[in-house]
Amino acid sequence: MVRTCKKCGGPVGRSDLYCIHCGMPLEKEPPQEERYEEKEQNLAEPLSMGAYLLIGLILCIPIVNLIVPIFWIFNREENPNRRNLAKAWLIFAAAGIVLAGVFFFGLFQLIRMDSPVPYEYHHFEYTIPGEHIPEGQILEEIPIILDEI
Repeated sequence: MVRTCKKCGGPVGRSDLYCIHCGMPLEKEPPQEERYEEKEQNLAEPLSMGAYLLIGLILCIPIVNLIVPIFWIFNREENPNRRNLAKAWLIFAAAGIVLAGVFFFGLFQLIRMDSPVPYEYHHFEYTIPGEHIPEGQILEEIPIILDEI
């Protein structure tokens, strides 16, 4: 930002106290801190804890939690902090609705789907080695039984 002399209109430096063209005393530039205070005065008032609690309760009511934020967004005289909170809420609500739709669609498809492999009962006959040998011959057949195992 270039400063100019009010008398002659010539350019002067930031730290100059007198105009280098005409010698007129220059006004002091306000310090940086004062400029920030001016900007802070233009900011909206932050929401209080009570306001956040009230907004949270309102957003817990079904259907109302979609209508009221839309009203807050389009009301230009509303606190900008509340408008931004309403925008964020609607974005999260839309994302939640989409995710819930995907989840329930998948669940419905899973329930509707037939089993990929039909259930069949298989019967296996189990035999004990040496079961077919009469009792008198069991001692003679022990080596054969051990070979089967």
